[in-house]
Amino acid sequence: MDAEPGSLSRLPRDIGVSSAAWGEWFLPQALDRASGFAGLVEVYSGGRHDLTVAANREAVRGSGLRVTVHGPYGGAAIGSARERTRRDAIDAHRRQLEAAAEVGALLYVIHPDVAPRPYRKGRDERVLAALDASFRDLEELQREVGVRIVVENMPAPGHSHFTLRSHLACSLPTPGDLELGELGFCLDTGHASLCDTLDDFLTDPPSHLAHVHLHDNRGPGEAGDPHRALGEGVVDVAAVLRCARENDATVIIEMPEERRVADSVAYLEREGLVGAE
Repeated sequence: MDAEPGSLSRLPRDIGVSSAAWGEWFLPQALDRASGFAGLVEVYSGGRHDLTVAANREAVRGSGLRVTVHGPYGGAAIGSARERTRRDAIDAHRRQLEAAAEVGALLYVIHPDVAPRPYRKGRDERVLAALDASFRDLEELQREVGVRIVVENMPAPGHSHFTLRSHLACSLPTPGDLELGELGFCLDTGHASLCDTLDDFLTDPPSHLAHVHLHDNRGPGEAGDPHRALGEGVVDVAAVLRCARENDATVIIEMPEERRVADSVAYLEREGLVGAE
């Protein structure tokens, strides 16, 4: 179904939408449209929504919305075995974090490594070392800038070291695990579904779970990362929301277009998973 924002209830305070649904619009117009769905918006800081642009920061401050910020995507980036590339990625995130702080962002989402080809034997010790160094650098930036940083799990097993529940070191890390330290964790439910690990994350969520990206797909057999509307795949939305709320995590409905946002909100209402704000 297609629906106008005004025909649906506004989402509750802990659930928001992503500005990516209006990525072709300038940010002031995107925020205005997003506000019809939620009082919480995740700004993808890239393209026309780049928060290093002063006019975009002004638009966020003037919107009255609570915001989270998603940093730019960047392939291997902070997991690059080339130190200069890794440092350039950290510097880019520094600029974005400073912008996020200026607009009062609740947190800042970052992607770890994403390789175009699978890692040999499923892991690369050089990339693991680079990620560990980057996480330590990001911890320092988090303390310096004052915005919580959360690291997101990736899709495509073998293309990232950040796809499985067992990859996340908690109180008893095992060799090869990634120690987040003071950083938080963003559970991307669609990515976990594609990796067939969502149940593991929901049954035993990492202690540093702080944020959730919510979208749907048909599980490990589906190609790509389709970000289907809620109810169109196998993601147990009720279980995801229950887990998020038990861990005081914010939730962002992450869709590439408004129609899927509207369909997702309508699904939540039909299923009795949200009420009017």
